[in-house]
Amino acid sequence: MKVTVLETVPEDPEIILAWNNLVFRMERPEVFYTHQWALAASRAFSQSLCPLTFLFHQSGDESSGESGDASIRLAGVAALAVTRDAPDQAFFLAASTADYCDILSEPDLRADILAALLQELSQRNMRNLVLANVPAESRTLHAMKTVARSQHFHVHERPGYDCGVIALGDDEQRQTVLRSVVRKEKEKRGLKKLSQVGPIQVNHLSAENLDAGLEPIFAAQISRFLSTGRLSPLIQPQRRDFLTELAKLLSPAGWLKISQLEVGGQPVAWNYGFRFLDSWFWYLPTYQLQYEGLSPGSCLLRLLTEEACADSSVKRLDLGLGEEPYKQRFCNAVSPTRYLQLSRNTTQHLVNVGRYQLASAAGKSIAVEKKLRAARQWFRSVHYRMGETGAVATVSYAMARAKATIASADEVAFFEAPPIEVSESESEALRPLSWEALAAAAMSNAGDGQTLQYLIRSAERLRQGRSTGYFLSGQGRVASHFLWVDPYDGFYLSEIDSRLESNDPNDATLENCMIFDCWTPVSQRGHGNYATAIRLAADHLQKQKKQAWIFGAVNNEPSVSGILKAGFRYRFSLVRSKKLFHSKLSRHQDRSPHR
Repeated sequence: MKVTVLETVPEDPEIILAWNNLVFRMERPEVFYTHQWALAASRAFSQSLCPLTFLFHQSGDESSGESGDASIRLAGVAALAVTRDAPDQAFFLAASTADYCDILSEPDLRADILAALLQELSQRNMRNLVLANVPAESRTLHAMKTVARSQHFHVHERPGYDCGVIALGDDEQRQTVLRSVVRKEKEKRGLKKLSQVGPIQVNHLSAENLDAGLEPIFAAQISRFLSTGRLSPLIQPQRRDFLTELAKLLSPAGWLKISQLEVGGQPVAWNYGFRFLDSWFWYLPTYQLQYEGLSPGSCLLRLLTEEACADSSVKRLDLGLGEEPYKQRFCNAVSPTRYLQLSRNTTQHLVNVGRYQLASAAGKSIAVEKKLRAARQWFRSVHYRMGETGAVATVSYAMARAKATIASADEVAFFEAPPIEVSESESEALRPLSWEALAAAAMSNAGDGQTLQYLIRSAERLRQGRSTGYFLSGQGRVASHFLWVDPYDGFYLSEIDSRLESNDPNDATLENCMIFDCWTPVSQRGHGNYATAIRLAADHLQKQKKQAWIFGAVNNEPSVSGILKAGFRYRFSLVRSKKLFHSKLSRHQDRSPHR
């Protein structure tokens, strides 16, 4: 066995052909094993990953079906990678993107390929190898323990994920599956309500429509995550680059299948999926949030299942990773995966085993799991603050917080907007906040943790619909500032733990509104966006016959300065004084924050 190691994914046409021919001879061929998938991953993640492509060649002989003229043939491929921070730990190049990963070879040669791989890793001083999401039926799992022992590697194997599958067998089983999905009440009601909006149709995007078709999918997926208080991996440009590159590479082979559910000609749900040999893959489903109540995603899955049942070339509809309830309602089989950790160091092996056992034990207790999650969140917040402000500032902040629990006096100043006039072109820079705008902002600020947390908070408000959000459009239509507006009456100020009363404003003849929770992304600061945005917001409210108010903590000099710069006028202050368990709220008219 001859081993060649490349620090890239080769693009030689002969290697590509031989590589994919190995995929076809796997126990269960998957699109994730293809050369196209590895190439897309290497191109998209080149800044963070260093590919290591192991090519295993074997001499041709009669038993292999090779002619005597063919001196060697490609017998195996291991598409691995390392990071620059941990060059001694290898893992699957596609580990973060593929639902299934494996070492490629004919099943009968797998043990020989694994032995050659581990021997090469040892010679390269690789101390750890992580093989995630290996299918449970893979020959790799059966051969690894014996092979690893001979190469002095310890092996820790644990359960991975259970991928739901809709298995389609003969005509009778297809009819059973079809009757089952047609009877599902949730999707039946959803399709009925969607049909009242407009005609329903499923389209599969062609190669010519890919460039325009992917952006709405990215925006919808990011919005969905934000609406549930999470950050989609797609906010990272590398992830979007990967999916775009993958689409370009898979499309010529006919392995890409992006499905779009349209209602009245408008897309409401998608599945970025694959059609590979006899399998149809449900990889990246998403939908427009405004249709969430009609279950457009599961409605699309039902329609695709009906289409698969009518196509005899489709043997399985794989729903992929994830334990969403709708998948459990549709699937009739499970495809489990396993997770392997190989280490040459005994101590590291014991750490791997102990960490898994602790995590398993904690997962059985909801209370313990919550405490561990809270502890991780606390540690991350402290780590982030130390990275942003330094250790000394973090300690000072903690001491100030502790002191404030004993005695404090928090003062908030309130300002009212005078009549403001702006040009029509200037006023158009302030726009209502939408899911599309939130998604675009998340993509533009993927490296700004504070702004991302603000966007999650904004998504919760947008979903509740009780407040109105706006953003200031900057250069290149990038959001340069965000703000929110609520009715003044009953507005709650967490800074002083108090609600405003309706008799606070001087003029009770107008509907009074409060501008609050203003935020400028880090990359957009220093350009006066705060003052511009609140001035435009005041103008916008006044055109609706409403009066604009805003507040700021007196000790927050940049905020107060921006408010005054925008033309707002000081009206009064509220002070919350605390001493041990006693609290007092007082109002002052003569504590102007003018500097």
